[in-house]
Amino acid sequence: MLYKWEQVASILKNCNGYSLLDGLIALSILTLLSSGALPIYVQLYEERMSIQTRKEAILLLDHYWNDFVLNNVVPPKQEILEGTVFNLTETPNRLCVSYNEEKKDELLICRSLPHEK
Repeated sequence: MLYKWEQVASILKNCNGYSLLDGLIALSILTLLSSGALPIYVQLYEERMSIQTRKEAILLLDHYWNDFVLNNVVPPKQEILEGTVFNLTETPNRLCVSYNEEKKDELLICRSLPHEK
């Protein structure tokens, strides 16, 4: 059933705006949606920070690996970047960097050294 514009206008003419119940329902829907989105946002932010720390570790390992292989510069045992402590370890066949993340165990990233001829 379709209404003509005059009928709709006459129906709306008697309305004085939104009622208190309409406002409370809209507020409760908005609260429900925001309470569901907030934990997702927090988890995404934590993952982003974890990926950023891993990227820093890989860049640090790459820098010291290049210095060690090309220039024979021994890397330091520990490096601190932006509040994160990175531990560098050297074995005969690889160079590794390890660090601790919140709520996780120690993470280890290694890169093989070239074989000597």
